[in-house]
Amino acid sequence: MSSAGREVRLAALRPTEVAAAMARAPVAWLPMGAVEYHAPHLPFGTDSVTAERVVTDAASLVGGVVLPPSIVTMGTLHLPWSLRYDATLVEAVARSTVEQLADAGARVVVVHTGHAPLDLLHLLKRVCHEVETRRNAAGEPRFRAMALCYLELNAALSAALGTDWPVVVDHGSITETSWMLAITPELVDLDALPPDDDTPIVGIYGPHPVGRASASLGAAQLQAGVTLLAERVAGLLAGDRPDPLADLRILVGRYWPEPMTVGPGPTEGGESTGTLLLGHGGPVSRYLTALGGTIDGLPLDPARLLLRNPSPGEAGVAVRAADLGAESGFYIRRGQSATLELPEALGPGPHDVRLTIGLAGVTTTELVTTLTVD
Repeated sequence: MSSAGREVRLAALRPTEVAAAMARAPVAWLPMGAVEYHAPHLPFGTDSVTAERVVTDAASLVGGVVLPPSIVTMGTLHLPWSLRYDATLVEAVARSTVEQLADAGARVVVVHTGHAPLDLLHLLKRVCHEVETRRNAAGEPRFRAMALCYLELNAALSAALGTDWPVVVDHGSITETSWMLAITPELVDLDALPPDDDTPIVGIYGPHPVGRASASLGAAQLQAGVTLLAERVAGLLAGDRPDPLADLRILVGRYWPEPMTVGPGPTEGGESTGTLLLGHGGPVSRYLTALGGTIDGLPLDPARLLLRNPSPGEAGVAVRAADLGAESGFYIRRGQSATLELPEALGPGPHDVRLTIGLAGVTTTELVTTLTVD
């Protein structure tokens, strides 16, 4: 039930109630979550809980009906009980759901995901754009479909940061823990975490939440995000057609300021193995969507460059730079290093390295350094 007291959850509504809700505002809200490990202190359904609460509260302001959360998603951590599905299945389910909701009478469909890997986000945005475009051309010019995640709302608002790091999203850290403390505090067990701030904890990407996360911070971010989302959906009903990547550009531009690093990889017998290390010490994960550049002025062939992230929770499989894209990117999270395997080992002496890296499918950055191989 919404915070305003009117039931908006489709699963709890009878047919006449659904008809009345759609007559007031023809909006269908689809929350997407996941079954995913969120460190010892948070439940596996964290992403579903937050996603559903955002759209339920927004629906109480705008109207419409809220579907049950979907867990058919991808990009979860490679840890036990974290479920993930093939991208083709995720796309098929998302597309079919949006189309069926439109067929049922929704003039606006909102897909909001509390599980926020950027490959999933780009996929959902593309599917919504394609369904909207097709239906507009087929005689429904006012139909709108929008996909977003809560981190975009936070980024657009700089919502109630209140932390010692300049971010609006994390995994199991201050933000997600605060949201869960605000929504379902009975499901949070901060005592399950070690008290030492310096202890690495698998499943937490960000600062230690104990002493920093709070229900008040979560409630402030939640309310700000709900208000903004409600305003935007009201605009969609009025015929607005917003740029689907605008908030993502804000997120990357404002909250990914720290440059990554590139350094020499391991050696064998004192000789280079032809591997570089891409490091990331900033607070927010980097999502690489392209990679190229030069070494000593000679261009690198992305088809012959391999990326691998062996960190706990990551897949650890090799990814060709040529295969990177908005929906097939490569994560290097806070404090992690990934290897970049070159087609040939570097000889002794200094080398001018210039890497051009696509970030999040919306911008690029350059890493320029001189590496010396002994």
